[in-house]
Amino acid sequence: MKFKIYLCVAISAVLFTASSVFAFQATFLPRISLTEEYTDNLYLSEDNEEDEFITIISLGFTTELLWQHGGIELSYDPACVLYHEFSENDTWRHTALLYSWADLTRNNRLEVRDTFVRTEDPFGEEEINDLRSEEPAVEADPTLRTTREPYWTNTSSVRFTNRFGENDFFYLEYAYSILENEDKTLEDNTRHIPSAGLTYWFTPRWGSEIIVSYSKAEYDREDEFYTGPDAGDPSYDFEQWEGSIRLIKQFSRQLEGHLGYSHIYFDSEETVTEEDYQIYNPFIGFDYSVAEDKTIAVDVGYFYQDYKEETDARDDDSGITADAVFEKTFRRGSVSLTGSAGYFGAYLGAEDLGLSIYYEAGMEADYNLTRRVTGDVFGSYRQDKYEELDPVRRDKATRGGVGLTYTYERWLSSNINFIIRAEYSYRNFDSNIDELDYVENRGLLTITLTRSQPYRSGR
Repeated sequence: MKFKIYLCVAISAVLFTASSVFAFQATFLPRISLTEEYTDNLYLSEDNEEDEFITIISLGFTTELLWQHGGIELSYDPACVLYHEFSENDTWRHTALLYSWADLTRNNRLEVRDTFVRTEDPFGEEEINDLRSEEPAVEADPTLRTTREPYWTNTSSVRFTNRFGENDFFYLEYAYSILENEDKTLEDNTRHIPSAGLTYWFTPRWGSEIIVSYSKAEYDREDEFYTGPDAGDPSYDFEQWEGSIRLIKQFSRQLEGHLGYSHIYFDSEETVTEEDYQIYNPFIGFDYSVAEDKTIAVDVGYFYQDYKEETDARDDDSGITADAVFEKTFRRGSVSLTGSAGYFGAYLGAEDLGLSIYYEAGMEADYNLTRRVTGDVFGSYRQDKYEELDPVRRDKATRGGVGLTYTYERWLSSNINFIIRAEYSYRNFDSNIDELDYVENRGLLTITLTRSQPYRSGR
């Protein structure tokens, strides 16, 4: 409730700046889409595979209000979901994105963001992550969800940024996230994340970056309807402090290097102090713009996890941390290759699995085959090891797919764009817990109608 008050105050501050400005511009872009989806494994099961056709009808819009020193952008896409065989899963999906900003002074900006998703699709959050234009305040959930019970997530944030030099700035941010499941065997949770950061260049060649954050996570295990593990036990709430520092060297306009260190302190409730730990992680990396259409970014480090109390089931751990991104833009397409390794706290998703040691690789590419037809391909592989579980759980997740998009602009000489997309995707989940294994093939065909230009008004 307190965060809702803070959010309302922040939005009011943004709107207040608009009230004192005479000129504004408003746009409204409606859209409608019809999707027919097929899956050969509706409940992601190895032994009980069920195929199904799903019809999705969506009517949405994006609207924007701009004025001299700020603006608000809102996208909302409700969708009616109809299952052909398993009609008990019929439901409504909702996807909403809000972004507002206000330049309080020439050097001070206030930003408010909110992302809301309600869906029954186990992979529904992936779609919203593809729509984000900024790094999310809460990381995506890599854990396993197999039911078709609806769930919803909401992440809100308020950020104040002050710029005091050409490349120097600091920010203060507060984020709040919530997960609620209609499947009462899964845990609901909330998370509060205040953070702050400073980027300062001592000279044109030497700079620094400091980021600190605090997370307070609370599980809703005392809900009278919750029937999952540890029902009625609130003792697994936790706090986490995290900080990182980088020393940056600008070698040239194209090449930037850095040396850094990050630290995590994880503190559970007193009744489970054997789960408390610290992580020490020095790293080194660089960002290199080979050309205007080609960039490479690499970070490599080493982490050491130190438990406060070692047990037979939990030993200190260590390993490589790495992040690598290669991006290349062509005249008619682009390609992106990514790889990463390290640690991830899988505490607040569909499953509460503890700390994961993971390795991940992915690729995405698109190419304009003709003026109206675009093809794309994507794939990823992720390996997780959850050593806090007994027995230790090891998961391997493989995903791949292809798509074709046909766009006919100003269809039938009107102001309407006609878009058809066909997509196929494949998923393979392989775990040392055999009952979790599954393979799914999914195909979809989507027809979308939208205006080529939004409606506009202003003064």
